[in-house]
Amino acid sequence: MVETIHEKKSKLNMQDTNMYTDGTYFKNNPSWDVEDSAWKAKKIAKLLQKNNIGINQVTDIGCGAGAIIHELALQFPAVASFQGFDISADAIGLAKKYGTDRVRFYNEDFTSIASSKTDLLLLIDVVEHVEDYYGFLKKLSSRSHYFIFHIPLDLSCRTLLKPHVLLQQREAVGHLHYYSKEMVWWLLKDTGYTIIDWVYTKPNGDTGKSKNWKQGIKKLLRNFSYSISPGLSDKLWGGYSLMILARHEQA
Repeated sequence: MVETIHEKKSKLNMQDTNMYTDGTYFKNNPSWDVEDSAWKAKKIAKLLQKNNIGINQVTDIGCGAGAIIHELALQFPAVASFQGFDISADAIGLAKKYGTDRVRFYNEDFTSIASSKTDLLLLIDVVEHVEDYYGFLKKLSSRSHYFIFHIPLDLSCRTLLKPHVLLQQREAVGHLHYYSKEMVWWLLKDTGYTIIDWVYTKPNGDTGKSKNWKQGIKKLLRNFSYSISPGLSDKLWGGYSLMILARHEQA
């Protein structure tokens, strides 16, 4: 029997949804990208400090290996509570080494538990993985006073010309949706969020040591174009992300 397009799409969506709980994501990403946690935590801390945001409880949805809230707990010793939630038992298994009286981790879906409110909700590289991302953001809207998003900007001239790059993102790390900066703005506006502040973040290839001369040239070109116009560089090359501090009209 020949599968319909709808049946194929349904199977692909099911595979993407399960990759975090069936071990596939852990197999493809054994460190759970913990090496990126320190610089992400610094960006989060800088946004909070720049905008004089006072917090006493931080909740990280899709916390992965837990290193981001571990780093934040070190940077904000006065904050009483840090909570990390992830549907992957593999991720929480990695995160447990960071557990303390102030930092706790839960192998649960945060959206399905009792609707308590936190001071700051972190959604770091999460939205692009959620099938119904509009419904997801609306469901979270009343759960925190402030929100910080980190959302990759996968759409660019490069990825439109080379769509296999987007497919790699889908297969390796489970990206179901791809955004430009404008699409992120529209998404947050549509779901009732107000942007307080934001910054671009660069991929590791633009900041780390190049492995070969080709990567070195690519890094040089990308950083040169970024120094002239970050927005134009984003449109041309892609690979950047947005770190966004926001509130919701219901907060």
